[in-house]
Amino acid sequence: MTVEVVGGGGLTATFGPDRGAKITSLASAGYEWLAQADPDQILGPAPSFVEAEMAGWDECAPSILECTVDGTLIPDHGDLWDATFSCSGATVVAVGHSLQYRFERSMTATEKGLRLDYAVSASKVLPFLWAAHPQFAAPPGTKVAVPGATRLFDVTGGVEDACEAREELWTIDSLPPRATRKVYVDPRDTVTSASLIVGGQALTLRWDATVPYLGVWFDNCTISREPVIAIEPCLGYFDSLAVAIGKGRAAIVSPDKPLRWSIDIEASALT
Repeated sequence: MTVEVVGGGGLTATFGPDRGAKITSLASAGYEWLAQADPDQILGPAPSFVEAEMAGWDECAPSILECTVDGTLIPDHGDLWDATFSCSGATVVAVGHSLQYRFERSMTATEKGLRLDYAVSASKVLPFLWAAHPQFAAPPGTKVAVPGATRLFDVTGGVEDACEAREELWTIDSLPPRATRKVYVDPRDTVTSASLIVGGQALTLRWDATVPYLGVWFDNCTISREPVIAIEPCLGYFDSLAVAIGKGRAAIVSPDKPLRWSIDIEASALT
């Protein structure tokens, strides 16, 4: 089963509920923004996220990195990416088995593109981390633009290495073959959008203050079949929920305070 949603500006998305409600296609003006799975790969159960298809747009929760929280092991890239979601129209729902939370995502058309509306609820107070994980195809020359970002923390090695948000750090060309980079915008910077720029076109993600953090993942064929960039607005800082809790930068969901947030997506031609 697949669901297609046609948005404004010619932006069209396709997803299926069986594989983590992964968005498998995000296309505009004949261009496919998302990295595609190997057509010869049989999509079935995978031992881990990095041994799966490494393509499309996944939802990572309640952690990106494997960690243990209150004695509970949370798997690498969370427990949603390979979950089976129930589906009604363009709304999908699943229960995260690690911390027992309810996760909902609805996709709707807007005048300029598409909107993803999210909601998370729980029967008890829980720390929580979510990150979008869209693996965008990044041919040579691809770069990211993040208005308002002045400083970055490079967390590639699991530690925070502070640096200025230099333009070259936002490009796929700055990575040698089989190298990766993961950066977060300094949490003190207020950023509410990021754009992937490929040639003369841009794909822009927008959000509001309910999504306080932004990470960006660059992979020049270390894990992925092709160079990719993942723009990752997120609810925690940084990849491990356990680390985010220790820093006081994890979201909190409770029975009387569910979490709600939205991501708007728009494709445009650069002038």
